[in-house]
Amino acid sequence: MSTIDYSGKVVIITGSSSGIGQAAAILFAKSGASVTIHGRSEDGLRKTADLILAAGISKERIHSVQGSITDSEVRNSLIEETVKTFGRIDVLINNAGLSIKPGESNPRSMENLNYVLDVNLKSVIHLTELAIPHLEKTNGNIINISSIVSQKTSNFAPFYHISKAALDHFTRNYAAILAPKGIRINNLNPGLVTTNFWARREINEEKLDKIVKSLIVPLGRWGTSEEMAEFIIFMASEKASYMTGQCINVDGGSLIDIPNIKFD
Repeated sequence: MSTIDYSGKVVIITGSSSGIGQAAAILFAKSGASVTIHGRSEDGLRKTADLILAAGISKERIHSVQGSITDSEVRNSLIEETVKTFGRIDVLINNAGLSIKPGESNPRSMENLNYVLDVNLKSVIHLTELAIPHLEKTNGNIINISSIVSQKTSNFAPFYHISKAALDHFTRNYAAILAPKGIRINNLNPGLVTTNFWARREINEEKLDKIVKSLIVPLGRWGTSEEMAEFIIFMASEKASYMTGQCINVDGGSLIDIPNIKFD
């Protein structure tokens, strides 16, 4: 559990109806922040809010915005309603993302390319631009949830990998742009994390079990959403005040794994 105090701070977390976003919303609220949660699922948003309330947090410190992050009205609502409700914005967590357009069978279709880029990259840039004037007032910061796949190739979901590589370079570029304004921006790049990400790909338990066995993590296990939330809390805090434009890999050692070579 984080010991960093976010009392009086206001945090927006996109894609917080499940997984890493949900864990981050709960942890920020427990740490004293007021939070705007977001997602497409009404049930998921209600669950996130209920989990925050169950931790003893006042409902006055929770605001909810439902809808697709690709919708400009939803993005505007995230910023405008947060400022109207809480008076400021200190941290923007761009967490919403996906690997393939729902219902799409061809991972290399142009429809899939456009949708994945809209969700994983363009929406992040749009929302960041909307938030900048408010973050400048608070010397706030931005954290984008990328992935270690930005440094890997794939025939399974190539546009997902490409979009995350672009997200990493967006962060490096915007770090240079925003530094003079006193705004930091960094990426968290998780490795394998136990979330409902695979279920959204309609991958059943049998297929998932094969995937788990085929992917080697040197530390011997997948990460948890709660572990990722702890890193987000740190990166958004004054404890990381000298860090900007960085992509932080938290992957159990996946990127440094090499095959065992036997010479006998």
